[in-house]
Amino acid sequence: MKKLLKFVVLLAVVAGIALGVKTFFFDAKADTAAGPLVSAKVTLATIATTISATGTLEPVDQVEVGTQVSGDISKIYVDFNTKVKKGQVIAELDKSKLRATLTQAEIAYKSAQADYNYKESTYNRVKKLSESNSASAVELETAEYNMNSAKLAVERSENEVNQAKLNLSYATIKSPISGVVLKRAVEVGQTVAASMSTPTLFVIAKDLSQMKVMADVDEADIGQVKAGQRVEFTVDAYQDEKFSGTVQEVRLSPTTTSNVVTYTVVISAENPDQKLLPGMTATCTIVTQEVKDALSIPVKALKFSPAEGTPMADPKDFPRPPMFGDSTKFKEFAKKAENGDFPPPPPGMGAGGPPAGGPGGFGPPGKGGFGQKKGQRPKLSGNHVWVSIDGKAAPRPVKIGISDGVNVQILKGLSEGDSVVVSQETLTTATKKSDAASPFMPTPPGKKKKK
Repeated sequence: MKKLLKFVVLLAVVAGIALGVKTFFFDAKADTAAGPLVSAKVTLATIATTISATGTLEPVDQVEVGTQVSGDISKIYVDFNTKVKKGQVIAELDKSKLRATLTQAEIAYKSAQADYNYKESTYNRVKKLSESNSASAVELETAEYNMNSAKLAVERSENEVNQAKLNLSYATIKSPISGVVLKRAVEVGQTVAASMSTPTLFVIAKDLSQMKVMADVDEADIGQVKAGQRVEFTVDAYQDEKFSGTVQEVRLSPTTTSNVVTYTVVISAENPDQKLLPGMTATCTIVTQEVKDALSIPVKALKFSPAEGTPMADPKDFPRPPMFGDSTKFKEFAKKAENGDFPPPPPGMGAGGPPAGGPGGFGPPGKGGFGQKKGQRPKLSGNHVWVSIDGKAAPRPVKIGISDGVNVQILKGLSEGDSVVVSQETLTTATKKSDAASPFMPTPPGKKKKK
C-alpha cells in the first residue's frame, strides 16, 4: 500500500513538472497574417540583353616588314614606337656582295653583247656569199643559228643584270606604309637569311587611332551576334572606364580548345586618345537586343503571388487595362461577371480573355479569368502581375518582351505610372494562452494578485 502511495505521489510530481514546463515554454502561440502589399511603379527604361566575351586588342592594319635578300644588317634608322612614313628608309643591308654580283652580271652582259655583234656580222657576210652561190646553205644555217644563240645569251645576261640591280635595291629596306614601329626584331651586324622564307625585321602598325578586338564567343551565344551590334568593353589598365565598339565581322571558322568551340568576332573600336594598346585583354559586353524607353517593371513582379488571406479586389473595381476598349463597356462586363453572367467578350478577345480561355481573361471562375466571386482568389496562368487597389490585390494579364534579368519589358497590359506588387510584408503576432508561470521560478514582486 505504501509503495502504491509513493508511486501515485511520484506520478503527480512528474505530471506537475511537465505541466509547468509546457506552460512556461509553450504558453505563447505565434500567428502570421498577410501584411501590406509592396508596390513599384511602371517606368520607362532602357532594357538590353547582352552576352559576354573576352578578346585581344590589335591594330586594324599592321604589316610585317622583311627582306628578300640575305646579308648582314649594316644600318638601322628606326626603333620601337618610331613614327615612319611610307617609303622611308628604316634599315640597310651590307651591299658589298650585292654590288660585286651586279658588276659580274654587267661584265657578262657586255661579253654576250660583243659575241652577238660578231656572230651577227658573220651571218650577214655568209648571207651575201650565199646569194652569189659562194657559200652553201649549210654554212648559212650555221651562221644564223650562232647569231640567234648569241642574241639569247645577251637577253639572259641583261636579265641577270636587272636581277642584280633589284637585289641591290632590296638591301635598302623601306617602310611600306605610314604608321608606328611596334616591333624591331634585328640588331646591327645580325645576319638574315632569306633562302627559305622572308624573315621579319619590323612590325609596323598603320594607325593606332583605330583598333579592333578579336573576341572569342562561345558557340551557345554566337547565334545572337550580328554585324553592327553595339559593344562595350573594359581593359585592365583602365578598369573604371568603358570603351565603345561595333561588331564588324563574325568569322565562320571555329576554334576548338579542350572540347570548347568558339568563334572569332571582330569588333572595331575608336582610339582617339590612344589609350588602347596592342595586346591588351578586353572584357566585352555585346548588346544583342536593346529597347529604349520601354515600359519596364521588376522581374520579381512576375513571380509574385499574394499570400493566403490577402484581400482580393472585386472585379467591378478592376482598372481597365490598356488592351480593352471603352471603359463603360468594361465596367458593365465586370459587373455581370461578378454575378456569374458571362456575356460575349469584347471585340478582339476570346472566351475567357486574350487568347481564348487564356490567362488573365474575364471568363468563368476557375478558367484563368477574373470572373471570380467577391473575395475569391482567382486561378491564373501565363504571364500576369498583381496590382494594388486600395490595399487589395487584383491580377492583371500582361504581354512581356525582353528582359535583362532585373527588369522586363511590358508590351501590353500596363501603362506608365501603374503600380505593380513586387512583394508583401508578413505580420507576426504572439498571443498568450494563459498567464501561468513556471512553478520553479520565483514570482516577481507585485505579480501576485491580492485576494
